[in-house]
Amino acid sequence: MALKWGYRRAFMRCALIFVVGVVLQLVVGDLDNSFLRYPWGLILAVNYLYLIILANLYAQKWQWVRRLSDHYASASALASMVVMCIVFGFTRQDAATGGVVGALGFSRMTSSWPFNLLLLYFLTTLGFMAVQDIRHFRERSLVRILSHVAPFVAIAAMMFGSGDKLRVTIRTSLDRPVYTGVDRAGRSVELPFSVTLREFKMEEYPPKLYLLDTQTETSSKEFLSAERVGDNLAIGGWQIEVREIVDMAGRIPEEQNFRPMHHVGAAPAVYVAARNVASGEQREGWVSCGSFIFEPAYLFLDSRHAIAMPRREPKHYLSRVRVEEMSGEKTDYEIEVNSPARVGSWHIYQVGYDTQRGRWSTTSVLECVRDGWSPAVAVALWLTLLAGVVMFVTAGGHTWKGRRQNLSLQSSEQGKKSQKGKETKR
Repeated sequence: MALKWGYRRAFMRCALIFVVGVVLQLVVGDLDNSFLRYPWGLILAVNYLYLIILANLYAQKWQWVRRLSDHYASASALASMVVMCIVFGFTRQDAATGGVVGALGFSRMTSSWPFNLLLLYFLTTLGFMAVQDIRHFRERSLVRILSHVAPFVAIAAMMFGSGDKLRVTIRTSLDRPVYTGVDRAGRSVELPFSVTLREFKMEEYPPKLYLLDTQTETSSKEFLSAERVGDNLAIGGWQIEVREIVDMAGRIPEEQNFRPMHHVGAAPAVYVAARNVASGEQREGWVSCGSFIFEPAYLFLDSRHAIAMPRREPKHYLSRVRVEEMSGEKTDYEIEVNSPARVGSWHIYQVGYDTQRGRWSTTSVLECVRDGWSPAVAVALWLTLLAGVVMFVTAGGHTWKGRRQNLSLQSSEQGKKSQKGKETKR
C-alpha cells in the first residue's frame, strides 16, 4: 500500500506543477528565455548546481530532498516528460495562439510554461540522482553514474544555454556575398563572415499525373508516376498510359507539341494516351506542369475532367557556397538539408529555395545557428556513448566495491589452489 501511495503522491506533484504552468501560461503568456543570455545563463547554471549539491549534503535532515531523489519522483518525472514529448511531437509548432492548444502553449512547446516547469522538475530529480551516484561512486556502477550524469549535463546545457542560441536566416543569390541576416524577431544581425552562393542543385522525383475535376478543382487520390514509357494506370474510369517523356521541354506559343529544350525554365512534359474503360473513347496529348517561363498543359478528357501534372517534388537539393571569414580565409562548402556546414561556433543549414523557379532557383535560403553551449552537449553525448560501451563490455557494469570484492575472492581462490598444489607435490 505504501508503494502505491508513493507513486500516487509523486504523480500528484507532477500534476500540480502542470497546473501551475497552465496558470502562468494563461496569465503571463509565453516564457521569454532572453534572461538566460550570457553571463546570466552561466550564473544561474552554477548556482543551480550548487543548490543541488547543497541539498544532497543535507538530505538526511530535509525530508523533501529525499522525496525528490527517490525512485517515485524519478519515475513520475520521466513519465510526465514522455507524455509532454508525445504531445510535442503530434502538435504542429507555429506561432498560432488560438484554440485550447494555442492557449496552453502546446503549439509553441519550447516556450510554454507547463513544458519548461516539468522539464526543470525532471532535471532536478535527475541532478539529485547524479550527485548521489558521484558521492557514493564506490557502491554505484559506472554505467549508472554515466547514465545519470550524461543526460543531466545535456538537458542543463540546453536549458540554461537557450538564451545564447542565435538563429539567423539569410537569403543568398548567385555570386552575391551576404553579410547580414534576420533573426526570429525580425531584427537585422551582422554575421562574422560572408556567404556567397556559387551553385544551387536539385534532383526531383518523376512527374505525377492526376485526374483533375475542373468543376470542384480537386484531384484524384490515385496518381500515375511517369517514370518510364509504357507505365499505365486506371484512374476514375480512364486507362492512362505514358507514351513519351521529355525531362526538359518547352513549347512555342504557336505550337501544340513540346520539344526538348536545354534552357533555363525548361519543364518536364509527358505525352499521354487515355481511354475510357466504359465507352472506349480515347484522348491523347501533352501534359506538363509548366514553369516560371512556360504555361502548364492539360489533357482534357471531357467537359469536366482533365489529366494534370503538379510541380515535381524535390528529392534532393544542395547549395555550394563560399564562406569568407573576417580573417580573409575562404572555404567552399556543400550544404544539404541534413548536412550543415560548420564555421567556428556557427552551423549553416539548408532550409529553402525559390519554389517558383524550382530546380532553376538562383537563390537559396540558409539558416545560421550559433550555440555557445554545444560543447557541453557534445561531452554529454560522448558520455552516453561511453556508458553504452561500458555496459556492453561489463554486461551491465559492476559496482566499484563489488568489483574489488570479486577480484579479492579470485585472488584468494587462486592462492588456495596454488597452496594445494604445493602440498600435493610434497
